Amino acid sequence: MSADLEFFFDPLCPFCWVTSRWVVEVQRQRTLAVRWRPLSLAILNEDISYEQRKQASPAYPDSHVRGLEMLRVVHAARERAGPERVGDLYTALGELVWDSEAPQGDDFDAVMQEMARHRDLRPALERAGLPADLAEAADDAGRDADLRAETFEGVDRCGGGVGTPILSFAPPDGPALFGPVVDSPPAGTDALRLWAAVETLATWPGFAELKRNLRSFPDTTLTAKLARTGTQVR
Repeated sequence: MSADLEFFFDPLCPFCWVTSRWVVEVQRQRTLAVRWRPLSLAILNEDISYEQRKQASPAYPDSHVRGLEMLRVVHAARERAGPERVGDLYTALGELVWDSEAPQGDDFDAVMQEMARHRDLRPALERAGLPADLAEAADDAGRDADLRAETFEGVDRCGGGVGTPILSFAPPDGPALFGPVVDSPPAGTDALRLWAAVETLATWPGFAELKRNLRSFPDTTLTAKLARTGTQVR
């Protein structure tokens, strides 16, 4: 399957989810072949200490483990049904998390506890038209070697030091960028305007970086009580 873009994702990254919904909106309006590929934040961060992040929420590392478990299921689904099914499965998994009702608590820890919660993945598989028994792959650590290779392939395309989302244009040899990081997915002509800007920067000869650390919490159903508040969460 040839692709105009490879999108590297972790289902438990809220910023990645919002960016992915923007890309889906762009696909709705123009011809854009996207190959969806796993990038595990749990694997990427395994050599760093979570202590600082655990001060914000003890559930922080567990949320990344949930993402890895989902990516094992993605790996199994791709193996059985082909890469063209991954995008629909990511959508179904993401909806399972990000369309969940906001927790009663209105602080960051309450949201992280919900993100880190074990979920039955079978409904997401069925919604994506895939066999429910693929959910058993969530505990299959034998898939992690492949996921590790794919994770660092995506990161290395950007030169290292990044997470999700990664947009890799004209893969595998075209330019790749981390981002864009936005708090809500633009729609309609705004989605196309943002796409044109990102694509222009990505393909501009010698372009390397455009960044600021100020960001607002993504706006999803799950995170509604924190949406558009300042955050340093990655």
